[in-house]
Amino acid sequence: MIQNRMVTVMSLAGGLAALVIAIVLWNPLFAALAALFFSASLLVWKYGYLLIPYITKAGRIVEIRGGYEIPPTRDCIIKKSGNGFYATKFLEIRYYESTVDKTNQDRSSMLSAFEKALASLKNTVKISLLVSEVDLTREIDEIKTRRSSAENKRRKLPANSEELIRLDREIAMYNRQLERITHGDRPLVLTSFVSTTAYGVTREEALSKVRRQAKEVKTIISSTLGADVADLFDLDMIRCFEWEFFLPPEVEQLKDEVF
Repeated sequence: MIQNRMVTVMSLAGGLAALVIAIVLWNPLFAALAALFFSASLLVWKYGYLLIPYITKAGRIVEIRGGYEIPPTRDCIIKKSGNGFYATKFLEIRYYESTVDKTNQDRSSMLSAFEKALASLKNTVKISLLVSEVDLTREIDEIKTRRSSAENKRRKLPANSEELIRLDREIAMYNRQLERITHGDRPLVLTSFVSTTAYGVTREEALSKVRRQAKEVKTIISSTLGADVADLFDLDMIRCFEWEFFLPPEVEQLKDEVF
């Protein structure tokens, strides 16, 4: 499977190749146009989730996915049930603090803030946390390479060289980094999102309620946890909806989906 990051690199390489052709063949018009369209296709592919909601809203396009509806605004998922409609909205949570490097008092304060946030919510809310391990093999190899290079330089220096002190400090720094990475707390990547659902007799009522609830959830979580909470649209929203059933089984797949 070609990952999104690889597609990005390939697209950038294609645009660069088009510019090189423009210079080599001295025919800049067509090559420049090719590069322009190549770059435009990259922007549409990478940031299409920002453009599609405007297009579907203008065209009043409703997408149907297995009995669920995605309105033209591409910000909610709707399901008809009996005589009414359910509407669900997804929000992304970005945390900027961790309890790992906090004191016991700070950890207690963070836990208290989280409990306060939960107690302030008036509607049913689901907070999801996707946790995956960070592969630091490349970083460890780079640190070992730099340490080895510094050690080689040190062995070649005379005993009275002033450079020895600087190299000893550099080697000690690399040793501390390796010690912290290999024997410290295991680094993790946390992907978090929240969803809330509202019921209405009509689609418009359900959508109005769930958007109002999402706005309230966003205000409470961002103010009590000091986190950034943003609405999810289009593919990001659909991805979170699908994660309710099937999670990315591998770390690389998760990285690719959230890239």
